[in-house]
Amino acid sequence: MVKRYIIFLLFTAVCLVYLDLPAKETTEEASAEKCKSRIIASPILYYTPETRLAFGGAGSYIFQLGGCDNNTRPSSISPIVIYTLEKQFIGELKTELYFKNNDYRLVTEFIYWKYPHRFYGIGSRTLEENREDFTYRSTKLYLTFLKKIKEGFNFGFQYRFIDWRLTKMEAGGQLASGVIPGSEGGTLSGIGLVVNRDTRDTIFSPLRGDLFEFNVRVYPKFLGSTFEFTRFTLDLRKYFPLFSSHVFAVRSLAVMQTGTVPFLNLAQMGGPYVMRGYFEGRFRDKSLLVFQAEYRIPLFWRLGAVGFVGIGSVAEKFSQLDLGKLKSAYGIGLRFLFDKKERIQLRMDIGWGKNSSGFYFSIFEAF
Repeated sequence: MVKRYIIFLLFTAVCLVYLDLPAKETTEEASAEKCKSRIIASPILYYTPETRLAFGGAGSYIFQLGGCDNNTRPSSISPIVIYTLEKQFIGELKTELYFKNNDYRLVTEFIYWKYPHRFYGIGSRTLEENREDFTYRSTKLYLTFLKKIKEGFNFGFQYRFIDWRLTKMEAGGQLASGVIPGSEGGTLSGIGLVVNRDTRDTIFSPLRGDLFEFNVRVYPKFLGSTFEFTRFTLDLRKYFPLFSSHVFAVRSLAVMQTGTVPFLNLAQMGGPYVMRGYFEGRFRDKSLLVFQAEYRIPLFWRLGAVGFVGIGSVAEKFSQLDLGKLKSAYGIGLRFLFDKKERIQLRMDIGWGKNSSGFYFSIFEAF
């Protein structure tokens, strides 16, 4: 099976090389080219334990706001459609607008999911035999507006709207009993504040710099939320450049929530980004603490390799996290650089946790 997915990886990589063949150009031509609006389209093919094989298409309309300014990042409007062998459907439309000199940034996301998934219960001691399969439909709208305070520092506001309904549950399970918050569906509508420091040289596969971000969101009933709770998130990432383009990357993620949190919005461990090696949502609760590290090594041509480790856990309260009994995960992976300018990577990772493992074939680094 692994051999089959390696073939998929190489096939997709070769296709993307042909899509990305650069032409020789002068500095003036490169600057003029940067100002041109353009459309990029690509097939999508990836694998994770949560989705099995997933395929679809993505596109992006890239353009420059505020005239030709080399200091302003390009803006984009990007649709994506994905279907998986687990009969999951994902449709997204994301816009990311950067205004002159990056003084303002507006990000919007509209998402529709039809998603068969798994629920193991709440807490860090749930058992594999507690697994329940369920399917839900969800519509989401995310808005983020950021103002640059000074170079590298941003402050802004967020709005989140989420509406979901469970369409299939196992008879006699916890979700079907209605005792789990959110198992009968609901709506979330919340506002928040976000502050970050972002000095990464690129957002896709940084060689140096850091990202420190803190946000707090409240979901009050007067905004239309079925559940009332507050969520605090602290995300710290640091990238250390080493010899010959080697990179040592570290990430710390902390989540704390108070109030009545629906189970779909609990902090989750596992999946392709947080603690690879565990199924996404294998452990979930109101609070989470995770530390991850990754060593990235260029091999030859556009190929690279990584080794990664992670430790973390979940708990109802942040003070209840037992640092002496953190769960661990580790793994290795391959990388294929198909966009040299933005350093966008295809990645294939194999991760192992306690009595658990996962194979991930996706685009972009885990962090």
